[in-house]
Amino acid sequence: MADEFSEADVRREVAALGALLGETRLRFHHRQTRLDSSDQLIEIDREIRDAIALPLSAALQGQIRRLTARLRALDPH
Repeated sequence: MADEFSEADVRREVAALGALLGETRLRFHHRQTRLDSSDQLIEIDREIRDAIALPLSAALQGQIRRLTARLRALDPH
C-alpha cells in the first residue's frame, strides 16, 4: 500500500530536519552561509516550524523531504 508510512521514519526525518536547520542557523550566524540567503532562510525556518507542528502523516513526510531538499540547496555544506 503506497499510502502507508512509518511514524518512526517520519519522526526521524523531522528530527534530522530540525538538526539540519540548527546547523544551518549556526553556520549563518558564523557567516559561513551566504548573507544574501537570509530571507530564504527565514522563510524556510517558518515553514519548517509550521510543518513540525502538524500531526504525523504521509503528507507531512513528503513536506519534510521537500523542506530538507530546499534547506540543503540553500546551504550545501
